[in-house]
Amino acid sequence: MVSLIVLSLLNLAMPEAHAADKATASSMKEDSQGKHTADLAVDGLLSTGWAEGEVGVGTGSWFQMDLGAATKIEAISIWPGNLVAGADSFKEYARPRTIKVSVDGKVVKEDVRLQDEVQRFDLPVDVIGKVLRIDVVDAYDGGVFPDLFISEVAVNFTEGERARAVEKVDAWRAGKEGTKLAADFETQVLNAYQAHKDNPDDADSLKFLIAAAGNGPDYLQKRISTLVPMGYRAQAIVPDQKSIDAIRKLKDPNGIPGIQMAALRALGKQQKDMLELIDIFNAYAILKGGGRRNIKAWGENGWEVGAIQSFNEPIGVEVDRYGDIYIADTGNNRVQRFSTEGVSTKQWGAPADVTHDWFARTRKWYVGGSGASTESATFVNPVDIEIIPGKDADTYAVIDSKGRVQIFDADGRVQIGWTVRCDHALEPKVGGEGYLAWLAKKKQLVAVIGDTAVVYTLDSEEVARWKIEDDTPNAVQAGSDGKLYMAFGNKIVAYNPDGFRYGVVIDKAILGEGFEDVDLTVDEAGRLWALTDTGYVFNFKKPGKLDWKVLVNEVPLERPRFAVTQGMVYVTDRDRIIHVDALQRHMDEVDAKADAKANGSDKADKPETGDAETEGSSE
Repeated sequence: MVSLIVLSLLNLAMPEAHAADKATASSMKEDSQGKHTADLAVDGLLSTGWAEGEVGVGTGSWFQMDLGAATKIEAISIWPGNLVAGADSFKEYARPRTIKVSVDGKVVKEDVRLQDEVQRFDLPVDVIGKVLRIDVVDAYDGGVFPDLFISEVAVNFTEGERARAVEKVDAWRAGKEGTKLAADFETQVLNAYQAHKDNPDDADSLKFLIAAAGNGPDYLQKRISTLVPMGYRAQAIVPDQKSIDAIRKLKDPNGIPGIQMAALRALGKQQKDMLELIDIFNAYAILKGGGRRNIKAWGENGWEVGAIQSFNEPIGVEVDRYGDIYIADTGNNRVQRFSTEGVSTKQWGAPADVTHDWFARTRKWYVGGSGASTESATFVNPVDIEIIPGKDADTYAVIDSKGRVQIFDADGRVQIGWTVRCDHALEPKVGGEGYLAWLAKKKQLVAVIGDTAVVYTLDSEEVARWKIEDDTPNAVQAGSDGKLYMAFGNKIVAYNPDGFRYGVVIDKAILGEGFEDVDLTVDEAGRLWALTDTGYVFNFKKPGKLDWKVLVNEVPLERPRFAVTQGMVYVTDRDRIIHVDALQRHMDEVDAKADAKANGSDKADKPETGDAETEGSSE
């Protein structure tokens, strides 16, 4: 009895015949491309589909598939939208937003929301039935055309066991006729690849490869309708891997729709690999386009010269003796130099390229202003930069996410480089946890990675190494007194370069409440400055003795880093450089207070929190 039940369920799951199966819909669109009938949504091809033809965007329309016999339906898969040109055609036409699914007149899933993206939507249902119906409750508007499209519908697409009807196709492909047609088709693919390689303007050859990549060989498509029952044809069509490889080698972004359709058929790792390939091609398309020619002064998000790409990491910044601003452009794997007018005058790193390197891991493929590289004079996500003043010219040191320290001369030539030996790997989302500090009196460079500080001579000799008692800092600055000042949360602690901890010299009594990030720098006179993400800068007579503070940015900063020269503050935040004359702003405030006092205003006698006479605490 049990065996009979199991056999019966197997027969339900894998229908043998499809003489009675059919697809119907509420309406049908006809245009210059022909009739978009309901059966085009069950032909297995993603380059065709059903389109409704009523007024509006398809709300209230329906699609129905009669499987011809009672079938065990574990799940249904829907490819919404017009996919003939990938993402472009998807946005041009209306597509379902909310659907209702019924089997044999009984609702099995109601108010199912589909994301507005190119996708294969897999919906578990676990029912037995013959007639599957999809009602469109509401829809996303088409950018150009109002008609709603559904490219394909399938049952049990994501099941591990393929239906016996699909296995018939596999058997035919392995036979004499299928083998010969496969060999002939492979020759066609090679010819199309070579034709497009020789002539990139040959649209027909690329069109052939796109079709084969997304919908499989054309000779196989012709067999599907006779060998495979309705509902199973999408899984019967296998993307042609040789065509996919050909598009990959051609690196033509116009081939994206073919890879996109192939990815919509794939499962697991294969799908992940194809989606990654789409990301690569999209990035290549951006790179091939050449980018923008007119980048705003003081930067904006992007990869072009003058643009900045942080991916929400703090951007290290320094100012040299001439007032030029240097930044560690993390996401663009380069160092850029900006003039006092905010124009990028030079950059150092590899040529622009597509990359996915990101610290000790990878991220979505993107265009970098410089390609990530470990060759000399190149970088993988530089996290900090430090100016090393010289007698005749300034040089600078850069540390990147690989822990590589490189020292450059004024013309950007590498003088020496080495890798910091450390157990702590630099990680994103915390500013890389990598810092450099120049000890002018000792002529030594301090590299901080995580909670480890290592002191070097400029010829890379390690002279000291120690664990930071307060753990990992979120800012490091060498003072003119030879001490290292490190920020930890809402306090700043002084250390000796040998690791001796002096104690807290600045805390919230001076810096105030409500900030989450703070940076430190010194100006050309050796004075210590602090900047909080609340937009305030603090100028100290000496560490712990506040001279004055002033608000330099009304909007809270995200991951601010800053440099100061002649009272001018340069802050990197949100992929731009904010420049403010903090000294002038302070003098204006002093004058305003003096005027108010002269006019008898009582506001002039009320001190601000953390005013000039407040000292930091010490331990």
